[in-house]
Amino acid sequence: MTFSLVAIGLLAGACAWLVGHAFVAPRDSFLRSAPGGMVLAACVLLALFAPATIADFLEARGQWPAWPTSDLYRLVCAAVVALGLLGGLRVWRMRLFSGDARLFRLDESAASRAEAALPLAGSLADALDVLAREKVAQRDVPRLSSALRRLGARYFHQLPEKRGEVYTLVAKHVGPAVAADVTGLLLEGAGRK
Repeated sequence: MTFSLVAIGLLAGACAWLVGHAFVAPRDSFLRSAPGGMVLAACVLLALFAPATIADFLEARGQWPAWPTSDLYRLVCAAVVALGLLGGLRVWRMRLFSGDARLFRLDESAASRAEAALPLAGSLADALDVLAREKVAQRDVPRLSSALRRLGARYFHQLPEKRGEVYTLVAKHVGPAVAADVTGLLLEGAGRK
């Protein structure tokens, strides 16, 4: 019986995660379609009412197990649902009181992901891998300019000697339109422009 209660609590948390994820899912995601909306509605109902309904039903029939208590079970289920929702929203990426007028801002753009990952790169090759993986476009380069200059200063010793060789190295990871700007910013950071 306890295993079934735990499974229902975890299912409620998973449904809450799916609801939270729908807020940050791409526009072409299944969760943003009409059938996806029906699935999300079912998830909301399950996350909010399934654990409490099961607890009430078992208590009314006198079949509640000795451990955990029903109050503890409800509290833990509420915490699991809240954590699932926050995890689906990727709350660690939210910025409180950001520069614009909104209270919260969740930026899932390629530039934002690259901006967060570039300082963690362990080498120039890792940094270029980040740019390739996030598919950075021409419009993202101005936002990444300071991070790219810092990378140039940090990994100046890993840049090839000739400017053309640096461009060739960068062009292996990003498109030609972006490669020229990224090369310039890396060389500027390295003090070679």
